[in-house]
Amino acid sequence: MTEIRRADPAARRQAVWLLMVGTLVGGLLILAFERYRRPLREWMGSDPRDAAHRIKLALVLLAVLLSAPGVAFAAYLWAFGAKVLRAQQCPPPGYLVIRDTPVVGGRAATMRGHAFQILAICLGAASLLLWLLLWRLARALATGPP
Repeated sequence: MTEIRRADPAARRQAVWLLMVGTLVGGLLILAFERYRRPLREWMGSDPRDAAHRIKLALVLLAVLLSAPGVAFAAYLWAFGAKVLRAQQCPPPGYLVIRDTPVVGGRAATMRGHAFQILAICLGAASLLLWLLLWRLARALATGPP
């Protein structure tokens, strides 16, 4: 018979709070961008001699802000996948779940552990590619037309 890991109410509350805080922070960032978009645009274009440098700075900061959460989540997924592979069970021992979850072992757990690590590689690569493309755009805008 399959082992079932019972849902932990504290973990469920923590997940809900994390989702609410993340949504609130995202909404506040959108509101802040909308509020300060015009002053930011004026700051970037206020000094034509320094505009290229300011645009490059803004794009590099945007690249860091957009890619950092993806890289952090990729690191978490990699570590989680490694724990699944070490324990040969998913979810690994000691992990709390937010709903009743069957514990998978053996080959199925190994496949899931590798899947988590492949997902981590893809997410990390996509985040780094986004950063690289924004960096190249910033460099192209800073040097001007050929």
